[in-house]
Amino acid sequence: MVNRSILAAFSAAPLLFAAAGALSADLSEQARSWSGCYVGANVGFTKADVDATDKPFTQGPFAGSGISWNSVGGPYETIGMNDKGLTGGIEGGCDYQIDVGGTAFVLGGVLDFSAMNLGATGTSAIVSDTRSSFDVDWAASARIRAGLAASDALFYVTGGYALANINVRAFDTQTVPTAGLMDVRGGGTEGGWVAGAGVEWRLQENVSVGLEYLHYDFGKVTATGAATFPAEAFPRFENDVKIDMIRVGLKWRL
Repeated sequence: MVNRSILAAFSAAPLLFAAAGALSADLSEQARSWSGCYVGANVGFTKADVDATDKPFTQGPFAGSGISWNSVGGPYETIGMNDKGLTGGIEGGCDYQIDVGGTAFVLGGVLDFSAMNLGATGTSAIVSDTRSSFDVDWAASARIRAGLAASDALFYVTGGYALANINVRAFDTQTVPTAGLMDVRGGGTEGGWVAGAGVEWRLQENVSVGLEYLHYDFGKVTATGAATFPAEAFPRFENDVKIDMIRVGLKWRL
């Protein structure tokens, strides 16, 4: 299902563009061009949502049997986890402005890196000994952005490829191996996609400030491996990882 926050961002984009178009009459005479490159820094707020699903074994003698760590034949439980906190990062990119009939279209590319410290642990509602956890240390992206300039404001949408350091884990807190014991992990540098929208205002000839929303989706990050007991079991927890970020940034145009 498409995340509602993405729909809201892109639903607002046509309104932003319409407002920008209305303000951009005689742009070539009134506004400075956005063409050029820039570097900048940003700070903001980030929220990670992770759903870990206890999936059937795909290794060992029980592969294909429909057996998962806590279920047989489904339904398979999903453990929800989330965390939120501050983020900070750096970015750099280049824009090119095209004026058509008094309206300024801006196309560009941007690279960015954001540091964060997000992580949480969730507990199974079926077997309370079963836990799932995640942590995210950083995210980066290579994006294109396209928008309309109106005087000293730029309204745009953006999207591209994302990377993040994501680690996931599933474990059993039971200390006596009677029903089972496991501690499996997965993740690392994971790829996904990112999309969002924003607005940027020029404060001075070479200085601008912006407000931006980004949604990251890293798909499934799997924690799996052999259980300590029983040795024939291969737990498999698929983590659906999504991150939402809103931030303000300051750019210096070269």
